[in-house]
Amino acid sequence: MPALLWLLFGKNSRGYGVCLLLGALAGLLLTAHTRQKLDRVHTAYADREVTLTAEVEEVSASYYPGVVHAVLRVEPTGGEKTVFRVECVCMPKCTAGERVQARFALEVPARTQQLSSYADGIALSGGISLRNEAPGPSESFRAKTARLQRRLSAALRKGMAQGPAGVLAAMVLGDRTHLSKDLRSAYRAAGLSHVLVVSGMHVSILCGSVFAKYLPEKKKRERGYASRRRQALFSAAMALLLAGVTGLTPSVLRAATAVWVSALGVWVYGPPDALTSLGVAGVWMTLGNSYAVCDIGFELSFAAVLGTLAGAELARKSRRFPLLRNSVWETLCVSACASAATFPVLVLRGLSASLYALVSSVAVLWLVEPILQLGLVTALFGCWPALAPLHRVCSLCAATLAGCLNRWALWVSGWPGAQIYFDTACAALICLLLLGLGWLAYHWRVRPRVALPCLVLTAALAIGLGNVLNREIVRVELAGSRNAPAVVITRGESAVVLFRGGSSTQQAVETLLTRRGAREVEMLVDLRMNPRTPCTLEARERMAADEMPRYTTRRAHSSPAELEVLRVQNGCIVRITAAGRQFAALSGSVPLAKPVRVDWLLASPARPDAVQYTDCLTLSSAYRWMEENAETETASCLALRPGGGERLS
Repeated sequence: MPALLWLLFGKNSRGYGVCLLLGALAGLLLTAHTRQKLDRVHTAYADREVTLTAEVEEVSASYYPGVVHAVLRVEPTGGEKTVFRVECVCMPKCTAGERVQARFALEVPARTQQLSSYADGIALSGGISLRNEAPGPSESFRAKTARLQRRLSAALRKGMAQGPAGVLAAMVLGDRTHLSKDLRSAYRAAGLSHVLVVSGMHVSILCGSVFAKYLPEKKKRERGYASRRRQALFSAAMALLLAGVTGLTPSVLRAATAVWVSALGVWVYGPPDALTSLGVAGVWMTLGNSYAVCDIGFELSFAAVLGTLAGAELARKSRRFPLLRNSVWETLCVSACASAATFPVLVLRGLSASLYALVSSVAVLWLVEPILQLGLVTALFGCWPALAPLHRVCSLCAATLAGCLNRWALWVSGWPGAQIYFDTACAALICLLLLGLGWLAYHWRVRPRVALPCLVLTAALAIGLGNVLNREIVRVELAGSRNAPAVVITRGESAVVLFRGGSSTQQAVETLLTRRGAREVEMLVDLRMNPRTPCTLEARERMAADEMPRYTTRRAHSSPAELEVLRVQNGCIVRITAAGRQFAALSGSVPLAKPVRVDWLLASPARPDAVQYTDCLTLSSAYRWMEENAETETASCLALRPGGGERLS
């Protein structure tokens, strides 16, 4: 409140205060408008089966063969004018840009996933109960650009090895379907994951700002204002095309909006202003959906741009070290400020940060520009058979540079502590502490050679103390899809995994184990009755429920928990004892003569008729067996202290 009063009535800050109040008022109005649209869609379509025609916008791999995970845009029917998006976890195989007509069973997204779904513009989730004959391909702008993306991606990857081809398709065209899991993890650990996301750098290259530097100086001087206007129109059109081809992601939308604002500035004789363009992009992207600000891509993109602008200003005003070139010093400043700006977002979202982001930025970011240029030319040449010789030359050069980038990422990802996860509450306190100490150092004019070592030492002590305090905590968590969640129990560096699901669930389990610092899985229990894909998690001991004789029991002991697995005719039940509490997890159908009494149920779609429980850990509040208790609170993680005490999250 004092800060707000100062902004409103301060001598030189009244304008800022008025802008903040107007912005807050506009945000409230937009939120109410978005909430009203969602309520209207939920009233008309939720909890019922309806026949709809929709356009497939996004497709990704699902857990089972022959089906995909898709996001569809429903077309207006009858007198209904509202257009909304639907998420289908299991849908018959289809491609982006295709139109489908089917009978959908729709429901409101689970409470734990509502915020992320609404941020992506997804109003409902559900499945297909009956699919009719396809009404033909869609002719919308998004469908046409999706087909163009597939054609260019195939032309780009023609004749290349899988590793460089997947990286080039992701960098140049935003097609991440051919990127392997190992390369994704390696780039993330090396601090280069932003390279694989189409952003402002890619927009600049396609819109000509990078290629313009190859013009002769005389041509640059002779360019009149009319030619600048034509260039502005061309840049705006190319930015629109790139936004469509890459799927209208938040990062490319922000960059494209900045290009459009700059193009408008050329036509109205306005000077370029990065902050104005950024603000206009934020307002425009939230006009139709106020929940867009909760999208992690939106947050990371805007934070990175603010950090980049701050780093460029710091490099311009500060005095560089004598042994560093201007370009190296600017890269260091920009990378450091961008990493600092995105770090709070990573912490609050439970993602990882790389210790070697600065090293990677200085070492290999200069490769990104020629890789993008060669990849774009290769994709264009690959569309015409007559240009096959030129395509092979460009493809070889692009694959060579992308291979160098891959080798660097894989090498750095093997360095100690490359990928670090932080507990959200502890990391938030550490961030506040470091920010306070940094402000005090600036206010008291402490020299950098004294302040920087003190900040590093404080951070190391705080992180070490947090790790010591959390060492003996037992965490019971659900990971993966709500349709087949896995159970992960960790204590220190040891873990127990009860596995359900497919490759996506395994990836979620591996990420969670890395985040919790678990180096060894002492026991892996595969609860699936009919596993279609093997679980390749490394474990000291393994147990498969489908291989157990029916109506038998097996027990296992480990440092995080004790397990008792009972196999019945068409399913199994696991009773877990950890930190003095008892849990139960089910798979399939488990009829018992007498229910098992436990403290916590680890929920799944399987009906828990055989379990009598007090509380519930779940990823969804919409399982069919929950119909009688629609107000079930959702929590997916339980932290237990050996001496007593627990915390839900």
